[in-house]
Amino acid sequence: MKIDLRPYQIEGLEQLRAGVRAGHKRQILCAPTGSGKTMTALHLLDEAAKKFTQTAFICDRVALIDQTSNVFAEQGLDHGVIQANHWRFKPWERIQVCSVQTLARRNIEMDWKLIVIDEAHCLYAQTVEFLQAHPDVVAIGLTATPFPTGLGKLYSRVVNVTTTNELVAAGFLAPIKFYAAKPIDMSGAAIKSDGEWKDSEIEERGIKIVGDVVEEWVAKTREHFGGPVKTIVFTATVAHGEEVCRHFQAAGFNFQQVSYKDGNGQRRKDRIEEFRKEGSQIDALVSCEALAKGLDVPDIRCGIACKPYRKSLSGHLQQIGRVMRAHPGKEFALWLDHTNNLLKFAQDTAEIFERGVSDLSNAKLDATVRKEPTEEERKALLCGRCHYAMTPAMTHCPSCGWERPKRMSLVQNVAGELQEVTLESRAEKRAEYLEDKQLVWRQIVAYSLALKRGDAVAAERFALAQYRNLYNQWPRYKFTHVEPEPCSTQLAGKLMQMRIAYAKGAGRGRVAAKG
Repeated sequence: MKIDLRPYQIEGLEQLRAGVRAGHKRQILCAPTGSGKTMTALHLLDEAAKKFTQTAFICDRVALIDQTSNVFAEQGLDHGVIQANHWRFKPWERIQVCSVQTLARRNIEMDWKLIVIDEAHCLYAQTVEFLQAHPDVVAIGLTATPFPTGLGKLYSRVVNVTTTNELVAAGFLAPIKFYAAKPIDMSGAAIKSDGEWKDSEIEERGIKIVGDVVEEWVAKTREHFGGPVKTIVFTATVAHGEEVCRHFQAAGFNFQQVSYKDGNGQRRKDRIEEFRKEGSQIDALVSCEALAKGLDVPDIRCGIACKPYRKSLSGHLQQIGRVMRAHPGKEFALWLDHTNNLLKFAQDTAEIFERGVSDLSNAKLDATVRKEPTEEERKALLCGRCHYAMTPAMTHCPSCGWERPKRMSLVQNVAGELQEVTLESRAEKRAEYLEDKQLVWRQIVAYSLALKRGDAVAAERFALAQYRNLYNQWPRYKFTHVEPEPCSTQLAGKLMQMRIAYAKGAGRGRVAAKG
């Protein structure tokens, strides 16, 4: 078997091997969804099998076993599947594929020296117990979002050799056009013990805007593709998904749900296989969480988010990843957000896309509650005509050409210093969101800690510079003496704009900004 690996995949393998030689028996291979983590792992397993090493690939759930096994078979990799009555049951093969559930249920006689754990951010008790019971087994975890708190207790090292932005630039992933559509109103909604909204609350409120979801999808797919395209929809509950399907079907589109109601799984397999086909009769698959991980259908061209999160950046990123896989003729994908997730997680998403994840100290990314954007903040960041999610630096919407109202911000070099010149009236000198300096300082502290990944010294230095750039003075309270506050969408956008302006000037001077 010969797999043509991309340069970053080869580099990832080399780093994993170096980690094992350095004594790291538990490592995370972190890379964006669609980057080819499975293919990288496949090559690793094949190399080990050629040395007569017993290995295994552990799937996140039973539903993904066939998908994984088929990929292995397509690459000519001899392997067996550990699952009741599976036609590829070949216990003599040196590479085995099984699910986390099977790992727990069966008393597997094994002599595995190397295992690969897919979707490693899902810390199932079965996986944790297995790793603890087999400390000598080398384990490689695959994930795009290594954020859970307990991950650092199981794994000692992260290998990350590429980022989302690099893969998009190289053509290995498809770029996305983001639209923030009419959101589900979650004001006053009940919250679960894990800090997320109750699914029943999302269901009740989400059903109220299903008509808008249908209208937005029809309009945007017609505008960008000339008509319906293969789509994936994420809802809060099965009942919510059923209502979404009912409305789309009433409008003449074949939307089908994948859920626990699929029984023994054959119905689900049949739907997914039909959906995979070029020219499928199914326009869209609808799911709560079942399709947010592992689904590999590269020609999906549109995603619809109907499940708002308060904290889960990983849930948001995993969903987006389903539409970014590259496919011949796929120039871009659409993302229609009815949740406010786009705006809430904008800063963190931009950071992950640009820098990736290189350590296991990112638990706060999934543990921090983000503020809901106000209507004013939505208007400030969205195209006033088509609701395209614009970055703060954009003056014109890249989708429809709409021009932002002229408050006019220009960046120019003055006497060797990079300065932002803001043309605005004296009455508009400082934006309303900058009036409360103490609140802004607390938000800058939170932003800086997140940006510098917990490096308090670097975070404090960065925070002080940003505050002085905004107000031309130092803050009254020390960095360590304030309670960090989640950063507002507008302030996060402003800080990002200042960083971009500084970067464009190659660090030749500080950015002076007055909001």
